[in-house]
Amino acid sequence: MAKYNRVIFVCTDNSCRSPVAEAIMKKINRCENVEICSRGLIVLFPEPYNPKAASILRNNGIILENGQSAQLQNSDFDQKTLILTMDREEKQKLLEDYEDAVNVYTIMEFAGGSGDILDPYGSDMEVYSLFYEAVNEWVIQVEDKLYALNKEEDENQEEEK
Repeated sequence: MAKYNRVIFVCTDNSCRSPVAEAIMKKINRCENVEICSRGLIVLFPEPYNPKAASILRNNGIILENGQSAQLQNSDFDQKTLILTMDREEKQKLLEDYEDAVNVYTIMEFAGGSGDILDPYGSDMEVYSLFYEAVNEWVIQVEDKLYALNKEEDENQEEEK
């Protein structure tokens, strides 16, 4: 795997799961010069982020920035961009709908696991808390792997000099 300079978290409508993953990653990010953002597969118009998602982040000391959903574009894909979906169905839809799709994984797949990040939409705050804990755990593993990959690539470039 190559060094990535951008990570895009993707969920269906970019109103809950992917913005939460983005916010967590931004808080723990140790990789210099890596842009972190989130997008949706189906965003008809910009919508505010889910208030329960923002609340659960606030309860964990993280402020959700930007506040509006954004559509994934073909221009978002390149060899230096890592695309992480919340579940296998979203990954499959992304691969089918975007001809330029590269470096696409589910969060769990990239981190070395399997399964899906379930959507808490419409649930109570207890479910959102469980959702936060799961996303936080997987994003930490993603960040650890990304940090190691980027550090290894930097060391290889230094040796080549």
